[in-house]
Amino acid sequence: MAAISKAGTGAFLSSQGNAFGTRTASQIVQENFDPGEGFQPGGPLFGVQFSQLPCSDIPNLNPDLAAGLNVGAGQTVASGLVGPRPLPLGLSADSGGIPIYKNGDPVGGIGVELNGLYTADLFIRDVDDDPEERIAMYGTVGGFETPSDRAADRIFVIGKSLRLTDLRYSDLAPLPESLTALNPNNIIGVGGFSFPGVTRAGAVFGTPGSGIARIQRAGLSAAVLVDANGNNRFPSRNGASQGGVELSATEVDALLDSALTTAFRARAGIRNPRDSQVHVSIWIVDINGDPLGFVRSFDGPVFGIDVALQKGRTAVFFSSAEAGNLLINAGLGGYVEAARALIGPDALTGTTAFADRSGGNLSRPFFPDGVSGNPPGPFSLPFPGSEFAVGAPSTWSPFNTGLQLDLILPQLAAPLSGNIPFGCAPAFGSRLRNGIQIFPGSVPLYRNGTLIGGIGISGDGIDQDDLVSFYGASRQGLDFIGRTDVGDPVLGFNSPPEIRADKLDLTVPNTRLRYVSCPEAPFRGSNEQNVCQD
Repeated sequence: MAAISKAGTGAFLSSQGNAFGTRTASQIVQENFDPGEGFQPGGPLFGVQFSQLPCSDIPNLNPDLAAGLNVGAGQTVASGLVGPRPLPLGLSADSGGIPIYKNGDPVGGIGVELNGLYTADLFIRDVDDDPEERIAMYGTVGGFETPSDRAADRIFVIGKSLRLTDLRYSDLAPLPESLTALNPNNIIGVGGFSFPGVTRAGAVFGTPGSGIARIQRAGLSAAVLVDANGNNRFPSRNGASQGGVELSATEVDALLDSALTTAFRARAGIRNPRDSQVHVSIWIVDINGDPLGFVRSFDGPVFGIDVALQKGRTAVFFSSAEAGNLLINAGLGGYVEAARALIGPDALTGTTAFADRSGGNLSRPFFPDGVSGNPPGPFSLPFPGSEFAVGAPSTWSPFNTGLQLDLILPQLAAPLSGNIPFGCAPAFGSRLRNGIQIFPGSVPLYRNGTLIGGIGISGDGIDQDDLVSFYGASRQGLDFIGRTDVGDPVLGFNSPPEIRADKLDLTVPNTRLRYVSCPEAPFRGSNEQNVCQD
């Protein structure tokens, strides 16, 4: 199972513009970026490891897994032989997983597990000669190597180079001219996650057989999730009503068009060549977390499909009036108490609009983020070895992030015993069906001060994700595509500024949460600034 997660991580994190692997994932999910550098903020994709899970409602399960699920009335399971697959252990941060390219195009991933230890690289200032990574690289020799111009070490985040592997292909000894033929009798299937006893060809990405089909939307090249017959799995539809107010399918279409156009205009943060457009996945959800519509830029990394939905649901959940009580009733009241100690007694009662950047601020093992020695945020756990860890029943690690993990822990462990649950947080129904996400890229959606849904974005950089979500829902973004007929005349579908999380007075002096953080001069061919102000 670990090898499958590693291979999937290499495939899901990579695209035509960037090549990332499990070593890259390890670098960007830890308490500091880079790991081991004190007084640095958490990794830019802090928490992404808890995505692509088998309990999610978005990846397609193999039919033999889906047949055994006990689902409620009116609920359906994504099942079939096309589309993104769940990863048994989520995205992996253990070295030994890298992407596979063919003629410069991403076509898959390879993962190797030997020692039975599922870890992360906590110290990246040295160079490791990891046998799992070495074997994975050998597997791509002969025409399947990563193109050097898009390898992670050519991609920079806040001036820091990312890492794909510690080894280079020049470090590999030549392979023998002839190798022992693969014995098909030695191929072992992993129940539900691979096809037993056989090898098979992959699907051509962008065709219905891949589960992701090309379309044109708003005059742009895009893609949607489809079933085996090529039908759109998530066509736009009306949302649930909140106080007689809901998102209509017409408004969902306008938001998807606006966000997709914003991504096309914007400059990507983690992609080569420089000045490329942003490629992302875009979800709109209603107040119950039910998907109302989906679209993606064609070359958005596949991991963003599941993550963008997590983000949209997370923003809606923490902005809802029921959040605190639902967490208390699920036995997670300690996190609510900690949030109210920091924010005030009204925390998680619907009085504040929480973007995913705001919830991420509350989910770091140091608060404020990156200030070593500080106590944990209310949704996190104390850092090991700190004074706050003394007597604590549990401490933080990349595999134990606090509320994010506690919401899904029984469902996360279930595949190890051969059981696949339906929904990652069953106590919360569709609200958090694929869990929460705790790095930026979503905002809640409002009409006349009433919460009506959320938009989640994931793809080419967290500030770019914030931009596409906030600007895509804004009056400016909607006007740019000519949709003057929907949304508030000033705010579009964004929350009233006075209730946003960055307006909260916290009990920690001189400290604020963040709402969104958009790039400077974000649009290609334009010097326009401060586009996320309204």
